[in-house]
Amino acid sequence: MEFRVVLLLNGQYKKTLHICKTIETVYKNYHRIKEENKVYFPRKFINSYGLKPAKYEICITKVTEEGDTFRLLRDDIGKLYTEPPLGDWTIITSQPYDIEETFWLYGLENETDRVDIREILKRLMINAHSKRIVKQVIVAHNKLIIYNEEQFDMVVCKNILDAQRLHHTLAKIAHKQKIKTLLFMGTATKATITRLYDLIHDETGWEYSKIRRTTTGH
Repeated sequence: MEFRVVLLLNGQYKKTLHICKTIETVYKNYHRIKEENKVYFPRKFINSYGLKPAKYEICITKVTEEGDTFRLLRDDIGKLYTEPPLGDWTIITSQPYDIEETFWLYGLENETDRVDIREILKRLMINAHSKRIVKQVIVAHNKLIIYNEEQFDMVVCKNILDAQRLHHTLAKIAHKQKIKTLLFMGTATKATITRLYDLIHDETGWEYSKIRRTTTGH
């Protein structure tokens, strides 16, 4: 018998994380993989033929045999259903798993170059302990803007929900570290968004049609 720990994305096979021959060993490695899953900013959306929520799981699977019992699960509205096999494999157990989200940071040469929240924090913390330098952090659609007279950083997120989540996460970190030179302004209003369009245009040279986009394919 062969057992595997596999990663699923929205119920579909993504990759195999471990293979072994005994149920004891597969459970041991399943729990180890889960315990080692330390993520700072979990991915919540993917862009695959359109933007959609992302649900990652790890599960233990075995080759399907005659007489196997498939799990009874509940869907998003609470209705019971029988879980189908994963190809030729039966799922024994599963649990949520996190994948670190990455972003495109304006200024990188290629939009396929991605950074995680730790790099955003580095940019945010530049001169953050200097009392004379105050930075504003604000959400403009799917973009998080960090700026003052000396600095301009723009993080392009998949959508406004991710940008807001990033804003709130950074705000919590700054509050915990008692940094008072970072002003977290929330989401731009109709009254302030035009000024941000102009700021982005002046700093990047982008066309306004590009600036006004609300989602990204990345």
